[in-house]
Amino acid sequence: MTNLGQMFEEICRRYADNTALIYEDQTISYGALNRSVDALVHHFQTLGLRKGDKAALMLPNCPEFVVSYFACQKIGAVAVTLNVLSTPYELSFLLADSDARVFITQPTLTKRFEEIKNDMPLCRHLLTTDDLKRIAVAGPFTVDIPEIAPDDPAVMIYTSGLTGKPLGAMLTHHNLLTQSTLLMTICSADETFRGLAVIPHFHSFGAVGNMLGPMWVGASVVLMERFTLDSIFKAIEKEKVTYIAAVPRLFMGMVFHDKGDQYDVSSLKFCITGGSAMPPEFIPLFKEKFGVLLVEGYGLTEASPVCSVGRLHPPAGPGRPGSACRSSPV
Repeated sequence: MTNLGQMFEEICRRYADNTALIYEDQTISYGALNRSVDALVHHFQTLGLRKGDKAALMLPNCPEFVVSYFACQKIGAVAVTLNVLSTPYELSFLLADSDARVFITQPTLTKRFEEIKNDMPLCRHLLTTDDLKRIAVAGPFTVDIPEIAPDDPAVMIYTSGLTGKPLGAMLTHHNLLTQSTLLMTICSADETFRGLAVIPHFHSFGAVGNMLGPMWVGASVVLMERFTLDSIFKAIEKEKVTYIAAVPRLFMGMVFHDKGDQYDVSSLKFCITGGSAMPPEFIPLFKEKFGVLLVEGYGLTEASPVCSVGRLHPPAGPGRPGSACRSSPV
């Protein structure tokens, strides 16, 4: 597999009947997900979107984000993933700077685009999640896929810029494929895994850790658009979640949650924390309370995103708490 579209097509063929997405009370198989993606690819082509063009996604963790993301990958377009909290002022800069031709968002967020659309000479097409639902039903479901090289751009993610304005980091198909392989190898994942997607997919860590990684092995992704600590525990218990990749604040909240003992979290097998430093003392506390290994990683958006991960197993480790690398204590 040399690109994300090819990876997605192969996984959907191999695991067609497996559950790909769980969202609220909805379950979507890989086969059904692939049909929705192909329908959107066809619609993109009717809009004139071609390989190398940009499509901006301002969506939370919902099935339409996944459909839009992989439709971009199949057609060779670049998915520009934007924070759902972007203001009209921020959005005008991001859409203009990225040269996005299509903007996809929720109906409740379209007003932000309407305020600036007259200043967007390139971005002339607005699609909502309601539109995507209709497109997924209507089809057609057969598409022509262009040749896509490993080093072709796949995703553009805006990150803090030294000049004061966000800078778009361009990530290639090869970048994201190798990172997905890395993360799933680290946690020995397979198609029986169920990952909890809490941190936003529009972030590099969220997209790779909670979407691309699990889907690379045919696992299920439990999407959470909004959450509380109680809803996280309920989701782990109800959906038998085995894997969580999230920020330290979530895992610290789980440790301190006074109702945590009321839930069955025995399905959990592996957790990885990143995005900021985890206070070292909480890592052994997490394992003591939940019986799950919590590993710390370090990365950045431009690295797609993982740079290093703490040691996992003897004889090399596990590493000392607070370390995101394999070096020995000094």
